[in-house]
Amino acid sequence: MFRLRSVLSVLALAGLAAPAARPAEPPGARSGRWAHEGSSLAPDPRVVWGRLDNGFRYALRPHAGVPGRVSLRFVVLSGSSDELPEEHGIAHFTEHLAFHGSRDFPEDDMLALFRRLGFEYGSDVNAVTTFDYTSFRLDFRQNDLGAIREGLRFFRGIGDGLNFDPAAIDRERRVILCEMRTRDTLADRQQQAALPVIFRGVDFVNRAPIGTEESLRAIGRDQFLRFYRRCYRPDLMVLVAAGEIDPAAFADIIRQAFGSMVRPPEPIAPRSEGRLEARSLRAGIFRINGIGSVEALVASAVDTSSRPDTREATIERQRREFVMQLFAQRLRTRIPNAGGADASHQTLVRQEAAIASVQVQGENWPHGILALDQLVRNTLRNGFDPAEIENLRRQRLRLTAYLAGQIPVEDPGDLCDGLADSITGNTVYLEPEREYAWMREWLEKLTPAEVQKTFRGLWNPDAMAFNLAGDVDFKLQPAEIIARVQKQRRGGLDYLPPRLENQTVFKLPRWGAPTDVVERKEVPGLDARLMRFGNNVRLNFVASQHEPGLVRAVVRIGTGLLEMPGNKPALKEFGLNTLLGSGSTHFRPADLEHFVQERLLDFGFDVADNDAFTFRGMMGVENLDTFLGIIADFLSAPYFNSEAHKSERIRAAMSRSSSSVGFQEGLRDLMNHLFKGDARFMSGTPLDYISLSVVDVRRWMEAAMARGYVEVTIVGDLSEETAVRSISRTLGSLGQREAAKKTARPPRPVKVTVPAGFKRIEFVGEHNLGLAVGMWPVETPVIGRDRTALAVLTKSLELRVRGEVRDRLGLAYAPTSTFSPYEGFQGFAMLQAMVDCAPTEAERVAQIIGQVGVKLGAEGISEDELIGARGIIAGQTRQAFNDNGYLLSLLMRAQEQPDTVAEAIALHDGQADTITLAEVNAWAKKVLPDSNTYTAALVPKAFIGIFDSPTR
Repeated sequence: MFRLRSVLSVLALAGLAAPAARPAEPPGARSGRWAHEGSSLAPDPRVVWGRLDNGFRYALRPHAGVPGRVSLRFVVLSGSSDELPEEHGIAHFTEHLAFHGSRDFPEDDMLALFRRLGFEYGSDVNAVTTFDYTSFRLDFRQNDLGAIREGLRFFRGIGDGLNFDPAAIDRERRVILCEMRTRDTLADRQQQAALPVIFRGVDFVNRAPIGTEESLRAIGRDQFLRFYRRCYRPDLMVLVAAGEIDPAAFADIIRQAFGSMVRPPEPIAPRSEGRLEARSLRAGIFRINGIGSVEALVASAVDTSSRPDTREATIERQRREFVMQLFAQRLRTRIPNAGGADASHQTLVRQEAAIASVQVQGENWPHGILALDQLVRNTLRNGFDPAEIENLRRQRLRLTAYLAGQIPVEDPGDLCDGLADSITGNTVYLEPEREYAWMREWLEKLTPAEVQKTFRGLWNPDAMAFNLAGDVDFKLQPAEIIARVQKQRRGGLDYLPPRLENQTVFKLPRWGAPTDVVERKEVPGLDARLMRFGNNVRLNFVASQHEPGLVRAVVRIGTGLLEMPGNKPALKEFGLNTLLGSGSTHFRPADLEHFVQERLLDFGFDVADNDAFTFRGMMGVENLDTFLGIIADFLSAPYFNSEAHKSERIRAAMSRSSSSVGFQEGLRDLMNHLFKGDARFMSGTPLDYISLSVVDVRRWMEAAMARGYVEVTIVGDLSEETAVRSISRTLGSLGQREAAKKTARPPRPVKVTVPAGFKRIEFVGEHNLGLAVGMWPVETPVIGRDRTALAVLTKSLELRVRGEVRDRLGLAYAPTSTFSPYEGFQGFAMLQAMVDCAPTEAERVAQIIGQVGVKLGAEGISEDELIGARGIIAGQTRQAFNDNGYLLSLLMRAQEQPDTVAEAIALHDGQADTITLAEVNAWAKKVLPDSNTYTAALVPKAFIGIFDSPTR
């Protein structure tokens, strides 16, 4: 079939007429018709659908939810499934070359446009290549018609004006090989090995968009030109736009930009798609020796390419996602001696699959496979417990209501992605309100019988796929897996007894008399209120409708790392979990887990802020009492149970072991090197884990939890009255708290304890991964404008490193830079650049990073660089004020550190736009000299395990 298509393509390009009749119209998204034109479903009436004479199509969705924002997607309905055998990876390669300029839009003009608009690679500008399409993204933070016209001119250049300059090809080839190496992780290999087992017989599973190293090294300019002529044509292109747009005017601009593109006379080349072979049990093995564990996976697949897109089909997809989420919850509680349990319903290139997996020890692989198989069959036979269903049903009803409420303020980028996904998936684009209404309707009426029917539609026990990926015996063959499953089924052994979910009802305890607000201050620039209650609990509050129906909250307690003992690094790694695992005054750990799962959208407890123990959460307005009540119960009489501490130690050790392969271990070693002797920023050793006692945890946390300073910040869609009432009857009813944050002695200053220079760090991990790092400590107080100037400097450094390491040398895929203030330690911050690269290049790249930094420090940045970097920071800051999470982070120290309020107001008023070249270059000179430059190369040791070829 590949050969036939190749011959036809050659004939077509040569201008010869094939004797056969014109092929039938391509199916699905490539037919040139909208999905709703062949469906009984009507699309979202707000979308304007259009088609030019040359076959180019567009879909426009006006939306004013985020003022000024406009998002564009330029979709080419060609991907890796359209490649010839010798072209593997060329679709993705072409996507990369699109950013090297075109006939009428040279690369320098493109870079100047992105710099002027403050576009950032990876967020505002991005692209993706999949099995069946390629999509280019531009997100405009301001509705500037001139800039949007330039963006469309950039897209037009991609459509028919790419140059395929040989030098650019060679340079980008190196970048893509770097990207391939970065993505070539254990998890990615496990996934790629499982796909051909799950979707046996379907061609796309052997066509990973990244390609192969062999094919990427061989592809030349002539092949690019042939692929480009074959696959980049106006009748395979769609422009999608969402945001503050006038559809009629926008349609005219599209006609001007794309109407002159020439549609080739040749028909669209057909695809070879294969056919799903899923009528019997099948198995596969992918060996990764030396890691100790194995992922056991079971799946059941079905071809849905011919299924009509109807209301019933949409509801069935929703139900299948619900049922697999229900099954995932069951997996996590009913398979002993296993971790990483997960289950989901996946759709991939018109194929669907129910997938479930767990992690077990390599020698215990039969337990993983047989337990999964039995749990699937038990559920097919017995269904789910009504209590299980009801818990998730209520949770999903609440979530549906929240999501429906967010539609008016949804980001245009998300709407654009949803609209583009419907086009590439050839499904009717429904207004989100209708989808949520349908979901709410069936959820309200859902019965156990309907859940069971949906689950049975997902799993065919006679045609399941089984896959092992990890450390298993080299003699094991797929046939033995099937034989074990069949023997287990014949024997009928049942070692997974059912378990009922916890059904404790949350009732707000009474800890003491509620206190009222005794001090109140307004912050007009941020529309915030700062309050103090009678027991000294502080509240910072902002009413915001950016997330309708939702509330975000942070509760900061005590001093965190400021008073952590200097010789016990394991405290911060699992000591906090000892408190959570011990339960609270009125609730057992299982109760708390149940409340969090059922009522809260997010819940966490950490010392990531450095200077406090911090609870974080997101929830519906009606569940704010639950969140605050859980915390109040912990603080009312903090309890540290020795048995819980032992359990958390084991769990932490297992988690640490699972992340001991790869960059994480190398980064831990890097921090240990920089901050040697300072347990606050070092990682614990196995001996530290063993020696840490529950008494150590109690000494560190108990006083802070019971009496320490408490500052709460709440941002969300609720009234001040509601927030005050909730605090008053929870945290406000506790005993007296400290009126101000104080430490027994001044915190030990943070300092890098080793001399500047280079460090090579070796970690156990995949042989293909390397990381180069540059670090510049800032050992002076940084506040207000200084932080913003340093953020601009950091972005300038990132762009310089990217230009040198990625664009000029092709040694890396995605360089990044960050500026990290060490909150609570006012005299310390860190500027850092990180570059993924080949291990053999890591030392060279680290040296380049250092040289780029030193040069930038000596010469400063240019005016053009300032405009670009400042534009990115300013645009991100403006957008961030529409994010409740950002508002939360700005205000969470408002009463502890009043100066942060003035800093937040300055940011809100556009401080980033006023940062000058002199300010940035003054910091560059101060921070980036060679004497303050620390570089490191993180490289793998000779890997103790090896990858083996998949066995099926």
